[in-house]
Amino acid sequence: MLRVRFWLTAILLVLTACAREPEKSFELKRVSFKELPGWREDALNEAMPALLKTCSSPIEGWENFCTGLMRVQDRSERQIRSYLEAMLVPYEVRSYGQTEGTFTGYYEASLHGSFNKCEKNKVPLYGLPEDLIRLDTRTVCEPGGDKGTVMGRIQNGKFQPYFTRAEIEQQSVNAPVLLWVDDEVDAFILHIQGSGRVETEKGVVHVGYAGNNGHPFQGIGGIMAKEGLLEPGKASMPHIRAWLQKNPEKARELMAKNPRFIFFRILPEADGPMGAAGVTLTPERSLAVDPRFIPLGSPLYLVTTDPDGEPVEKLVVAQDIGSAIKGAVRGDYFWGYGEKAFQKAGRMKSAGRYYLLWPKGQEPPVSF
Repeated sequence: MLRVRFWLTAILLVLTACAREPEKSFELKRVSFKELPGWREDALNEAMPALLKTCSSPIEGWENFCTGLMRVQDRSERQIRSYLEAMLVPYEVRSYGQTEGTFTGYYEASLHGSFNKCEKNKVPLYGLPEDLIRLDTRTVCEPGGDKGTVMGRIQNGKFQPYFTRAEIEQQSVNAPVLLWVDDEVDAFILHIQGSGRVETEKGVVHVGYAGNNGHPFQGIGGIMAKEGLLEPGKASMPHIRAWLQKNPEKARELMAKNPRFIFFRILPEADGPMGAAGVTLTPERSLAVDPRFIPLGSPLYLVTTDPDGEPVEKLVVAQDIGSAIKGAVRGDYFWGYGEKAFQKAGRMKSAGRYYLLWPKGQEPPVSF
């Protein structure tokens, strides 16, 4: 009799486990604004530029919200908050049952330079080379030829990989020089960021990503760690930059070990770098997200900390993406430009969560 009861209990446990709905990679739980930490203290007027930019090409179904937002943009803090609470519903974002994720920071690299080479400005920022070829290997009629899109050049009638970073820096390439800048380490960091601003005698020039040489990226932190050059607790980008600038000869050797090289283009005049949502980013109010889960243009209420442990509880807008930003609860916080932004962004890796704000009457993104 005991054996029968044992097997019945085991079967019931298995059936109960099978009946449980599996946790989803992305799930929303409706909450109230009262549950958002620091919501009443956030300076919402500072978020208006980001919100209004995203409303310049709103998500389908957001037209009424954006029309009303235009009417309250110059109103008091209390009126803006009342409008948002009347028009939006907050949803806590979860991933496999967890609300907490990782939030890093990024910034707009800021350099000094000129349009002409001079004693001070000797480091070139290249545009796309004339001999750089983007090849779709699906057109290659050879066994194993389909490897996706590859970058290269024609040499002696054959398609060859394009020059590596070390090769480009050791020889002249068939590419226009857009600008000359004054610091090779900051130029290297610009290659990592992909876009930035250069202060010249003619004003600020924004540069953005135009292409790459097709070689794999190798992080400078990993390169330095392999050589035992990073002390414990000093692997952040500010520490790495300081070390490289103090050791220029070794820095050139280390930076050359990252074979990827970025080519740039000059961007139209703007008040900041362009995000993936097609609008310029707003310092401390724009967030890069994984668009598989969070629609670009969505307002989010972020709850995390900065690298010094200070709370970051504020309304932000999903306006950018990033190759390392993967997951339903994952974000990259845009700090702006300048040394302060660099120091904050380079050290930030904080636990946190966010809430998706969605218009009332509109179905939010489906969980999956």
